[in-house]
Amino acid sequence: MTFLKNLGQLTGQVTGRVVGGSVRVVGELAGSGFVKEIGDSVERASVKVGTTAGEFASGAYDAAAGTISGDKGRQQIGMDDMGHAARDTANGVVNSAKYAYSSGKQVVEGIQEDDRAKLRSGAKGVVLAAAAAALVFGVADIADGPDGGDLGDV
Repeated sequence: MTFLKNLGQLTGQVTGRVVGGSVRVVGELAGSGFVKEIGDSVERASVKVGTTAGEFASGAYDAAAGTISGDKGRQQIGMDDMGHAARDTANGVVNSAKYAYSSGKQVVEGIQEDDRAKLRSGAKGVVLAAAAAALVFGVADIADGPDGGDLGDV
C-alpha cells in the first residue's frame, strides 16, 4: 500500500527536520560545526527510519490483505516489502556498528600512538554515532506513543 510507504517517509522527513533542524540551530548558536553535523546525521537517519517503517507497515498490510482475500500476488508483494525493510534495518545496524568500531579503533590507536588528531577524530566519530542513534531511537519512541497503560486516572 503506497499510502503507508509515503506516510512513513513523510513522517521521517518531518521528524528529521524538526529534531535535526533543532540540533542544527543549537550548533549554529553555539558556533559548533560538530553539533550541526549531528543535526544533519539525525535528519538523514530519521528519514531512513520513517521510510523503512512505512515500507514495513505497507508490507504487513499487503501481506495480511492478500492472505485474507486469497490474493497470492499481493501477499507476496507484502512479504517482499517486509523483507526489504528488515534487510535495510539490518544493513543500517551493521553499518552503524562498523562506523562505531572504526571510530573506537581510531581512539585506541590515537592513545597508543600519542596522536591527538587521530584521538580527536575517533572520539568525534564515537560521539556522533552515539548522539545520532540516541536521538533517532528517541524520535522513534516518541512516534510510537507514550509507554505504559491508560492515562485516564491521571
